[in-house]
Amino acid sequence: MLERLDIENIALVDRVSLTFDTGLSVLTGETGAGKSVIVNALSLVLGQRADRDAIRHGCDTATVTATFDVSGMSNVYRQEFADFIADDTLTIRREILRDGQSKARVNGMATPLGGLREITMPIAEILGQHANQALLDDGNHLGFLDHFADVEELRENVANAFGEYDRLKSELADVIRRRDSLKNERELLLFQRNEIENAHISVGEEAQLEAERKRLDAARELMQSAQLVLNVLDGEESSLLRQAQFARRELERMAESDSHLAKLAQQLAETQFIIEDTKTDLSRYGDALEDNPQRLEEINQRLDELYKLKAKYGGSEEAILTTLVEIDEQLGKSPDSAKLIDYLEKEVGRAEKLYTEKARQLSEIRRKAADYLERLVVKELAALAIEQAQFVCAFDEIRDSNGIDLGDRTIRPQPHGFETVRFEFSANYGEPAKPLAKTASGGEISRVLLAIKAAEKRNASQSLGLLVFDEVDTGIGGRTAAEVGQRLKKLAEGHQVLVITHLHQIARLADHHYVAEKSRSADDRSVIAVRRLTSRQVASELDRMLALPSHR
Repeated sequence: MLERLDIENIALVDRVSLTFDTGLSVLTGETGAGKSVIVNALSLVLGQRADRDAIRHGCDTATVTATFDVSGMSNVYRQEFADFIADDTLTIRREILRDGQSKARVNGMATPLGGLREITMPIAEILGQHANQALLDDGNHLGFLDHFADVEELRENVANAFGEYDRLKSELADVIRRRDSLKNERELLLFQRNEIENAHISVGEEAQLEAERKRLDAARELMQSAQLVLNVLDGEESSLLRQAQFARRELERMAESDSHLAKLAQQLAETQFIIEDTKTDLSRYGDALEDNPQRLEEINQRLDELYKLKAKYGGSEEAILTTLVEIDEQLGKSPDSAKLIDYLEKEVGRAEKLYTEKARQLSEIRRKAADYLERLVVKELAALAIEQAQFVCAFDEIRDSNGIDLGDRTIRPQPHGFETVRFEFSANYGEPAKPLAKTASGGEISRVLLAIKAAEKRNASQSLGLLVFDEVDTGIGGRTAAEVGQRLKKLAEGHQVLVITHLHQIARLADHHYVAEKSRSADDRSVIAVRRLTSRQVASELDRMLALPSHR
């Protein structure tokens, strides 16, 4: 319930503070007096986008603050928004800045507009000419029915199930379309992996093979050179080793006569040992040399294989091994297309089953609710001076051979379920019901809207909170206006209803009466004021509406 509304610097309003109670409240005033300011201010605290042009001329900011008592709201609502509720109240402050920015706070907590609308949607609703226009659009009728049936949560579940089903179905179609490409990509990756794995690459192998090939290429020349050196060191003729032996013996003989030569003889002996060791090592080296054309061919083939792999996979042994790791990762992300299709087909089936179950459940509730809504609206319309009214919720489905098989028919699935609904109406006895937009007058549209809202009140699962009717009585008068007033009065029993009206037939039934007036301020500017009337003031306002002399 709305308890208090404070408006500052909105349009021609300087400052207005109003308190509200349960029951039927009306707001009246001359045309152009500013009644719409109240509705616009309320729409701002309910999350409507702000326009900086709404700020009063000469001011930098405009604010609207509304306090709602939510003690009567459901436990589900109170638990969901517990962080915003303090002492059973919600205080919403909306500030508009001249630079176009807008700020919203709920009990002091900064809140985005989407969150603000979510918080306020269950506690207040504004029904004006836009609501009448919404009724004229068949595309909105399903929303009216779902609101009456209180299936918003189930409808959201259906939408989520449809989203999952549609996503998987699209993914399956894409995989099937790309099947050959995926298969070729995977086969190429498998071939590349096998090629690298079968090569048994190891870092450093190429350098080792190059060194071995170099030795094998020079094996004969090395053998010849080794033999030549051996001949020099210890050949049959004059050799280095024999000459060293001869020179050593001569020095040893000389040393017998001169001891100073002993050291030189010893050095020459050591040189002889070095020559002998060198001869032995060189002989072993020559024996180890291999003239093996077959091994050379094997090395050349292996090096050719390594060169080709390097050219394909990065230019080095390390790069080849890195490529192998990357291929394994790609294979992990690129499953076998046949297996993927099989998996996706099962997932699509699962998602389709879930969607079908939810959509069937939603359809059953809708059709039962539609029968009930039809009876209630016809009854309410009779009380609103349309005694012979017909009101029909006509369901439509889109048949689609590629859709979901429901046994007796195949239906195209949609985010909101299997069906749409269209309200059909007739105000005249014997005339068939036709689409509402084609057959109802403006006054009849207003009464149908009121009848739907009255039907919602009678639906025990609904909690209406504050209902604001912004001149939905347009196009009616006389007895019909009196009947509309009675229905509004009935609707306000135990609830809070605010009606902006020009009709005295409605205003005289109000529990609380407010009036909007335009006047001149002290600084000679137009200003709008809204005030709550006393009983005597109500009588004078009703006289004004009837164009009668005022009560004194």
